[in-house]
Amino acid sequence: MWGSDPDILRALNVLGLEPGASLAEAKAAFRQRAKALHPDHTPATPETLSRLADAVKAIRCLEKSCGMEIVLTLSGDEAREGVARTASQNGRSGVFRIEPGTVSGARVSAIGDSAFTAVIRVIAGSTGPEAVDTSGLDRFIDDFVKRPPAARMAGWLRKARSAA
Repeated sequence: MWGSDPDILRALNVLGLEPGASLAEAKAAFRQRAKALHPDHTPATPETLSRLADAVKAIRCLEKSCGMEIVLTLSGDEAREGVARTASQNGRSGVFRIEPGTVSGARVSAIGDSAFTAVIRVIAGSTGPEAVDTSGLDRFIDDFVKRPPAARMAGWLRKARSAA
């Protein structure tokens, strides 16, 4: 299931699993390891904390490399002209670039994450401006285009001075 990527093999080794193990088996092995190494059950030594941190890194690596497929619905116009879409599912986000002329059933990988794929579904008809869903763009702006921390701090200081 996982392939032969050295990082994946290292993660499976940390969890004591064979290369053919499933994600469910990896999660079960991680839970057992985390319970055994947790400071509530084992004295917190640098070695046990390091082994616990390695187990956390291993399960995160395996979860990220596990494939995920979603369905992206496009209008006929979007499929003809091409579009970029952001999508999120189960805590995983990706930007998909759909090339002009894409048809229903095509599979597209997220930019920078080949394990996150989308199956394109094209609906008939064109999309008017009133039917465009901008929630993905709004979420992207909220996540990535916020004021920097220094600007937020300056705003808080100005508010504190004006309240005094």
